[in-house]
Amino acid sequence: MIKKSKMRLRMVLMSFLAATISVGRASAEDPVKSAALPPNVPGNERIAHIGLVDVTAVAARKGWLQEEFAKHNAKADLVNVSSFGGSGIEASLLDRGDLHITQRMAYPALQHRANGLDAVVVWQGVDPHPRRAVTMVLADSDIKTVADLKGKKYGSSLIGCPYYASREAFLKQKVDVDTEFSQGDIRFVNITGVAATTAFLAGRFDAYGTHPATATTAPLYVQKQVREISTAEPGGIYVTAGGRQMYFAMRKWAEENPDLVQAFLVAWDRTVRWLYSDNGAHLQEAATIAARELRIPKSVALYNLKDESTISYTWGQTSYQEAVDSIKKFQNWAIGVKDPFYTKHRLTDKEIEKFVDKRFFAGGAYFVDTSQKKAHASVETSSPSTLAKK
Repeated sequence: MIKKSKMRLRMVLMSFLAATISVGRASAEDPVKSAALPPNVPGNERIAHIGLVDVTAVAARKGWLQEEFAKHNAKADLVNVSSFGGSGIEASLLDRGDLHITQRMAYPALQHRANGLDAVVVWQGVDPHPRRAVTMVLADSDIKTVADLKGKKYGSSLIGCPYYASREAFLKQKVDVDTEFSQGDIRFVNITGVAATTAFLAGRFDAYGTHPATATTAPLYVQKQVREISTAEPGGIYVTAGGRQMYFAMRKWAEENPDLVQAFLVAWDRTVRWLYSDNGAHLQEAATIAARELRIPKSVALYNLKDESTISYTWGQTSYQEAVDSIKKFQNWAIGVKDPFYTKHRLTDKEIEKFVDKRFFAGGAYFVDTSQKKAHASVETSSPSTLAKK
C-alpha cells in the first residue's frame, strides 16, 4: 500500500514537472501578450532630480510639476538634500548626477562654481527683503546693538551667506569680526546647521548670523526666543547681489536637457503666482503641504512662507546682464574686504558670464517670464512684506 502511494506521488510530481517545462517552452517560443503593461510605454523617459523645498513640494503635491514634465516625456524626482546632512553634500549630489536643479542664494551658488563645480545659473530672483539675513541675540540678552558685540562672540558659517550680510552691517558701524588675516573687534565662531542653533541656545556664542526663515531658525521666532540687532543693509551688497535667490543646474545636464529646465521654471512660476495670489489666501494650504513633505511643524512652515524674510519664493530677475553684473559686484566686494575665501578663489569676468546661462533669461530660447511685470489675469497679488503683516 505504501509502495503504491509512493508510486502515485512520483507520477504526480513528474506530471507537474512536465507541465512546467511545457509552459516554459511555450513562453520562450511563442509571443505572450500581457495585461501588466500598457501598450505604449515610453522607452526613453527622463528623470530630473530637483531639490525639495517649500515651493517644489507644493508644485508636486498640486500636480503642476508632473504636468509640465509629462509634456516632455519626463518625471521630476524631489531630493531632500537636508536629509543627507553635512556641508558639501549638495555639491557631491550634483557632481555625481543625483541632483540636477537646486536652489541657493547667489553667494553659495558662486562658491560652488569657484570650488570647481561646473554648474550654471538658470534663474535669479529679485532683490530680497533686508531681513532675509539677520544678526540675532537671545531675547533676554543684554546686547542691544552691534556696538555691544565688541569683545563678544559671533557665530555663523563662512560657507553661508548670512555671514556676509552680518559682516557688511558690522563694517558699516565700524566694527569687524576676526578673519584669518587680522583680529577684529568681535570673536568669530565658524559653525553651521543644527549644531549652530543648539550652541547659540546653550550660550556658546552671543550673537548668531542666520536666515530667519529656515527650519532650524523659524522655531526660535515662533517661540519668541530671539530678537534681531541688525539686518542686511538696505540697498547694500547682500540685498542687491549676494543674497539674491538662484536656481542652478549642472552645465552638462542643462545643455542636454534645456527643455526640462524650462519645464521646471514653468511649474515654479505657476506655483509662485498661486502663492502670491488672492492676498495670500493659499498660504495655509501650502504650509500644510510643506510641513508634511519637509517634516516640520506647520507653524514653522507657515512662518517660512509668510514672513518677509522668506527664502521660499520670489519674483524672477529676467535680465541676463543684470544677473551677471550682480555676481561680479558681489565677488568684487568680497575681495575688497579681504574675504578669506574669495581672496584665494575667484572667477574671472568671462567665467562669471559663462556661469549664467543666457538661454534661460530674456531673449533666450528657453526663457520663462517669472517677473512680477507679467501680470496674472485673474488674481490679486501681494508681496511677502504685505503677507507678513497679516
